[in-house]
Amino acid sequence: MRNLSLLFSLSVLLLLSCNKPSKITASAPPTDHEVLEEPLPPKAGKPATAADEDYHSLTLDTTGLSPEPNTPVQLLLEGTFHKQEVWQGAERQEWLGLFYENGKYELRPTKLKVHVVEDPTADSAGVISGREVIGIAPHVAFFIRGLQAKAGAVDSASFSKTTVAANKAIPYTFKGQDYLIKAYGDSIQEADMEYAYRNYGWKVVGRKRGKQIEQVLAEDESFDDSIYVLLWAGDLDRDGIPDLLLDLSNHYNVSRYTLFLSSMAERGKLYKKVAMFETIGC
Repeated sequence: MRNLSLLFSLSVLLLLSCNKPSKITASAPPTDHEVLEEPLPPKAGKPATAADEDYHSLTLDTTGLSPEPNTPVQLLLEGTFHKQEVWQGAERQEWLGLFYENGKYELRPTKLKVHVVEDPTADSAGVISGREVIGIAPHVAFFIRGLQAKAGAVDSASFSKTTVAANKAIPYTFKGQDYLIKAYGDSIQEADMEYAYRNYGWKVVGRKRGKQIEQVLAEDESFDDSIYVLLWAGDLDRDGIPDLLLDLSNHYNVSRYTLFLSSMAERGKLYKKVAMFETIGC
């Protein structure tokens, strides 16, 4: 279930899911993800109702789960998702969380919880299959694992916009160094008289070890009411170059949260794509 990222720059990441997380869970059968909320018993002195019976008789759908992503780093965000979008065992893994509190970002060890909740687009009567990811501490922007970095303060880069038209650029600055994300592509008029992009992509320009580097980050042939979004930039790996979290979706009903790290970049590159968390909407 898509979580539309509206802001994630100088404040915490704001996520809006297509439905509010359900508080309905069940205690049986056993499931791959922890069942974190037991159904509440009827209040003392009140007989059980039909709604109470329904509440206790739900079945958890634990089939068709995804394995852990085979990427150098794993990425998760808080929110409500389809069952296959949260891989098996995610809540048992050790994570680093990027937290935003008091105007500052901080990386620290954390854990997350996974609730089994209603998925209104996939569930049939009496069955629930959605997954709600929740941090055990508040103010977490996103979760990462596989990153070789110490806990502590994380410096972030400043930028004034998150999306950009073709042949325009997003400048961002970090510790006195200037970087550019340059957009390119063709604007075409479709049958409904609206305009859309074709062959749209992003290039990043910056300096590394004294050399100017220009690198393609992503490109898509077509777009359906969507455009790339710069969500956050900051030095997670402490190498002096701001890492990037982008939404590289080319469809309005899909999010592709993608993490680029500078410390894992190949020779002659600024960044390497190390993780992607893809979600599909209602």
